[in-house]
Amino acid sequence: MAHVLTIGATGLLGSTLAPTLAACGHSVVTHGYSCIAQENADLCDFAQATDLVARVKPDCIINLAALTNVDLCEREPHKAYLLNVVTVSNVVRAIKEQAPHCHLVQISTDQVYDGNGPHLEANVTVTNTYAFSKIAAELAAASVSSTILRTTFFGCSRCANRTSFSDWIVQALRKDVPLKVFDDILFSPLEIKTLASMIERVVCARPVGLFNLGSHEGMSKADFAFALAEVMTLPTKHITRTISTAGPPLDAYRPKDMRMNNRLFERTMGLKLPTLFDQLHLLRRDYLE
Repeated sequence: MAHVLTIGATGLLGSTLAPTLAACGHSVVTHGYSCIAQENADLCDFAQATDLVARVKPDCIINLAALTNVDLCEREPHKAYLLNVVTVSNVVRAIKEQAPHCHLVQISTDQVYDGNGPHLEANVTVTNTYAFSKIAAELAAASVSSTILRTTFFGCSRCANRTSFSDWIVQALRKDVPLKVFDDILFSPLEIKTLASMIERVVCARPVGLFNLGSHEGMSKADFAFALAEVMTLPTKHITRTISTAGPPLDAYRPKDMRMNNRLFERTMGLKLPTLFDQLHLLRRDYLE
């Protein structure tokens, strides 16, 4: 079992991942800006990052912290640089100085892909500031022993102030709120508990390299909304299909096809990832409880 420092543990993914790691027997130290985290260091400050790593002495660090608001990254690229790049660079320097045998798991994004998918890891097309900052973070992470995971997810949030894409859909349908979903944006996310389980496997195996980690047979976000409604037996009369360019202009360009080819991860880890339809069926019990 590993002694794991989970950076960004109080966010959407971290709120599921940290308990998953602990349940598997790992020793988990949580970091975040919330008072519920055990550690509250500002990782934009190298001295604080170094002190954190020196005190915790982890043998594995999982970095979930990032500015993921795509439009905010576009409006404030310096903030995207600080929170998505400088933090990773500081953690990497701290590992080199304080914990040279520590393995880093860096969570990246499917937003680095565009054009016709599913995409292999080498098929990168950077189309917005958020994606650029995450690619820069990947490069920093790769300078130490690391597993870099390009991924995206949905599922029932355990984070009090954050909702997932599927939360947003279910809440709207339950309240009969009109819902516009994009038919021109394709993705291949994993359900959040499945993703947490895959990350736990990575903590144990520590494969070095860059990997896509998503579901098979992705779909458009509009198809996802209709499929989720069917799984939840919720009415679809308020769902409207639209395209990403139909409404008011967005600050950042949205990649149109972010579906990923996950074969490298499957071969390396000796497993088979599920289809997106399989993942959708995991949600019914969570949302009914």
